[in-house]
Amino acid sequence: MNEQAGRSGRRIEAVIFDMDGVLIDSEPLWREVEVDVFGALGLSLTREMLEETMGRRTTEVVAHWFERHPDLDGDRAEVADRLRAEMGAAVRARGAAAPGAVAAIDRFTRAGLRLAVASSSSRALIEATLRTCGLLDRFEVLRSAEDEIRGKPHPDVYLAAARQLGVDPVRCLAIEDSPAGVRAAKAARMVSVAVPEPGLAEAVREAGADLVLGSLAELDDNMWRRLGAAPVGSST
Repeated sequence: MNEQAGRSGRRIEAVIFDMDGVLIDSEPLWREVEVDVFGALGLSLTREMLEETMGRRTTEVVAHWFERHPDLDGDRAEVADRLRAEMGAAVRARGAAAPGAVAAIDRFTRAGLRLAVASSSSRALIEATLRTCGLLDRFEVLRSAEDEIRGKPHPDVYLAAARQLGVDPVRCLAIEDSPAGVRAAKAARMVSVAVPEPGLAEAVREAGADLVLGSLAELDDNMWRRLGAAPVGSST
């Protein structure tokens, strides 16, 4: 745990969720889509290569590989559109809320916390994904990093979500799964809880996560004690 967060005794008013890899186990779908789309361009992406761009905006993923492989033949905007389209189809066909996601949302709602999503996915894909998972009506605010000047690891999308909620960023808890997302949340001065894939636990710690959990099921009262924080309406 980040010691600064542990001493802060912060009162939290809102929880802002990343979407991919947190509310929906979509990272495997993203990997399949990216391998398929870039494979058609002649670029074979490995698991390690895919982790380089995890949590980034689609346009940034495309720019990353085109800049490193100048021989790639294709229009960047068209490739980004293809990634979004294939991902949308994959989510509609196989998407489901991540284990523990509904229970976590219910717990935070009962605690009187306001809820938002801050995702690197496009607004259309955010809405389609949450609708498929039956979660679209659970969030007060939906923000896409594609609508901001800068994407994660910059804090813009988190700051925009907090601003739309009308909540001070220091009163927000961000739930992430990627190092880029954790860095974005910490740059926004939020408390950050990471629920990463097992192989990324150390990376999110190094990115500054205040607490690293094994699953959404661990988002319980003990989590608040470990963070040294509490919902604003709590008596503790």
